[in-house]
Amino acid sequence: MMKEPDEIDISILDRISRKQGCSISEAIRPFLTERSESVLRGRIRALGLRKLIRCVPTKHKVLLYRNPAAEDGSDE
Repeated sequence: MMKEPDEIDISILDRISRKQGCSISEAIRPFLTERSESVLRGRIRALGLRKLIRCVPTKHKVLLYRNPAAEDGSDE
């Protein structure tokens, strides 16, 4: 069972919304002082599973895009 998005998740979503196509490391960089990189990458994975973001793999990076259908923050 996934938990509801908290303050960090909402901030990550906001960063992705403002900079569509950013890499995972760009999206999580400001939060590395609060949580470990592995925990933050797990949060990105969870946001992708909830369909709040789209993760597009390229040759060297994974680019993140906000899912327009979930722009209001709902899970449905």
